[in-house]
Amino acid sequence: MGVVLDVDKLRAAGRVAVAAREYAVSLVRVGALVLDVCESIERFIVESGGLPAFPCNLSINEVAAHYTPGLGDSSVIPEGAVVKVDLGVHVDGFIVDTAVTVDLSGEHGKLLETTMRALEEAVSIVKPYVSLYDIGRVVERTIREGGFKPIRNLSGHNIGRYVVHAGLSIPNVADRSLFRLRVQPGTLIALEPFATNGKGLVVDGPTINIYSYTGREPKMGLTSLEVELLDHISREYKTLPFATRWLKNWKSGDVEGLLKLLHSKGVLHGYPVLVEAGRGVVAQFEHTVLVTESEAIVLA
Repeated sequence: MGVVLDVDKLRAAGRVAVAAREYAVSLVRVGALVLDVCESIERFIVESGGLPAFPCNLSINEVAAHYTPGLGDSSVIPEGAVVKVDLGVHVDGFIVDTAVTVDLSGEHGKLLETTMRALEEAVSIVKPYVSLYDIGRVVERTIREGGFKPIRNLSGHNIGRYVVHAGLSIPNVADRSLFRLRVQPGTLIALEPFATNGKGLVVDGPTINIYSYTGREPKMGLTSLEVELLDHISREYKTLPFATRWLKNWKSGDVEGLLKLLHSKGVLHGYPVLVEAGRGVVAQFEHTVLVTESEAIVLA
């Protein structure tokens, strides 16, 4: 039996997410510390009545996704940057996910316009029982007509309670194998086209600053300190992604080392930073849509 969605809580999360997205745009400027921007957005979410559904992602230029600052991160937003801000808000585990891209160079307006148009076109066709193939087809067509490539191995997704990626992938390319797969009423989906002037593919980078609890049994025994940290993670974040920096006050000085060990033992899932394979510039926009029996409601 699927999760029963609380529409009031989703709407509340959506209101916070929209405000946080607008606030995020105001913070993106040359020379700003990435850490300051992300923590300011996360603080804004809490002060507005929500909680972060995952760490604020701030991905620059060829970095497509999953960059959040780590412990002691001193990186700044450089001149001429194309900056993706991806944020999530939850109210009692009911999640809304949204993203925006800011072009500080003034040179990539067409890329941003094309990506936003692909999102708008996707939203316009979403309704009960729409085919995933049709969503991917309209996204791909719009991006290619703009002269760019969709990133074929990044996709939207459905959302569950306390689960950001709930198992269903919403493609950004026309995949005929998905023609018979339909969006059922009562489904919450995140549509997020990614477009690039590169190869249209992302690869894993070496950095992981985001993890989530898998709920699986460890591949090998855990030390008492690992058990204590895992208990803290499961209690505080449940199955939602969290940032290494959120644990900066943990009693162990080597929290990064402990997280790597828990990852290697299979009890944490890691989210590597994703980089465009051809080092092309990437743009992303995202809305969360609730599909009901009669309509599609854009929450953020």
